[in-house]
Amino acid sequence: MGRVPLPEGRHQVLGTAMAVLAAVGLGLAVALSHFAYEGGANGITVASTRAGLMALGLPLFCLASGRSLFLPWRAWFHCAGLGVLTAMMFYGHVGAVEFISVGLAVLLFFTYPPMIAVLNIVVVRERITAPTLIAVAVAFIGLALMLGVSLEVVDWRGVALALGAGTAAAWNAVWLVRRMKGYEPLVVTTHMALVAAVVLIGLCLGFGNISWPHTTAGWGGLWAVVILQATSVPLYFLALAYIGAMKSAMFTNAQPLVSISAAYLLFGEIMTPIQLLGGGLVLAGIWLMQFSGRKKS
Repeated sequence: MGRVPLPEGRHQVLGTAMAVLAAVGLGLAVALSHFAYEGGANGITVASTRAGLMALGLPLFCLASGRSLFLPWRAWFHCAGLGVLTAMMFYGHVGAVEFISVGLAVLLFFTYPPMIAVLNIVVVRERITAPTLIAVAVAFIGLALMLGVSLEVVDWRGVALALGAGTAAAWNAVWLVRRMKGYEPLVVTTHMALVAAVVLIGLCLGFGNISWPHTTAGWGGLWAVVILQATSVPLYFLALAYIGAMKSAMFTNAQPLVSISAAYLLFGEIMTPIQLLGGGLVLAGIWLMQFSGRKKS
């Protein structure tokens, strides 16, 4: 995506504001999904509603911003595969909160950047550097700490959903970089969202798992997730256009902090010291990877 033709100073201000708003929106969405589950909804319904709104809103956003939705058939088939991974990511990211705490869910999901590094080493045969190796090791030590104190006391379904979403996000990122270079990112995301919506709504209808909230707070939580995530994704891609991937990714790291803070303020959720230490190591590993990547560039 090319840079928007604005003065450099305004680029930075607008791009930073969009990246921060996207991170806050995505972080709050995960925490507020707790209201939807307390009100009787389930994860697949929340994820399907979110995907459905994005499938409606993103094409309109692309057309309003002058982007053509056309993709060659070969590119679209890649989008179909990426859309299935996106469905896994949509469901697992917010669905995990149905079974485990917000803080643990979001930190387990955020193991996806170290997973990307591992996939690049194993699949892409990317040359590993010492800082990357240290960063991955630190992040996975953090994951081991979180899981070591959590698996005996939490629902394994939430852990599986959060880690599954993180794994899908990692594969998604590697696939996008390898196969979708040169295509408009927001258009690609639109096609992925359309496929994800079909997959998730199909699962809902096929297995009869639709469960709507039955309280006002539950409906508020559902629509908060849908609106915040549906608006934050376009904001993030616009931030990429203004300030680039590296700076945008740095702000993305605020998502777990926003989710954990909101869960504490709204629901009194407190993570154990070992879980917090593990989460801190995961985030430290991510920051170290980004810092070393910034130095190389």
